[in-house]
Amino acid sequence: MSALKAAHADYTRAQSYHFPVDYPWPPASLGMPPHTYTLDLSGNGELEFPDRFHYMITVRLGPNIHTEVELISVQGIIYEQDGVHVDFGGTVTPTWSKPKNSQNVLPVDPFRTLQLLRGTLAARDLGDTTIASVRVHQYAMKIDPARLIAEETPALVDPSLRPALADAIQKGTFNVEVWIGIDDHLIRRISIDEARRDTIALHNAEINSAPPPGASDQGIVAITDQIVLNFHDFNSPVTIKPPTVR
Repeated sequence: MSALKAAHADYTRAQSYHFPVDYPWPPASLGMPPHTYTLDLSGNGELEFPDRFHYMITVRLGPNIHTEVELISVQGIIYEQDGVHVDFGGTVTPTWSKPKNSQNVLPVDPFRTLQLLRGTLAARDLGDTTIASVRVHQYAMKIDPARLIAEETPALVDPSLRPALADAIQKGTFNVEVWIGIDDHLIRRISIDEARRDTIALHNAEINSAPPPGASDQGIVAITDQIVLNFHDFNSPVTIKPPTVR
């Protein structure tokens, strides 16, 4: 894949958070089950190797909230299209910004996902199949918990929570499946299925937010995250540049 110049990508991502019964979230107006927070994303776009991608993203927060986001990532720097500005004369200009906390941006980074495959353990051979009429071979593996711990724990601002994060990763499940072209050896699809249980304090530290009013900082958040990422149209013309930030 690293020899490619460009590719197109599309993905789906479904995240679910199940909170303790005394945690007053999410609000009833979101239309979600009690103590459960669901977030569904779908995106499509293109990428330039080694470090640029451009997505149009649909975000669904429960059954009642739906929004569209345009996002560009260049050398690890995220740019988000956060609405439109209507000038006098009727022209419409996209307004771009850099999110203050890029951890709260939820696209599926195609380059990080590809790198994640380097940290997987012994693959199981699942045989041949096809994707969009392309013959592929399918494998299943697990992500190495030691690698996740080494990557994620240093990012926590509060060092006292690092043992809790390491424990959550060790006890979680992190499964990966990958489909590789039989004739060209290019990766066509990656599926990731994760499940873990974080403490309330650890969860809030990771998303950089405080508990809602009246919520306890104790208890467990059960988290699932399911991603399916597809690659196609390899080496078709793609040009991705940083947008002008207003």
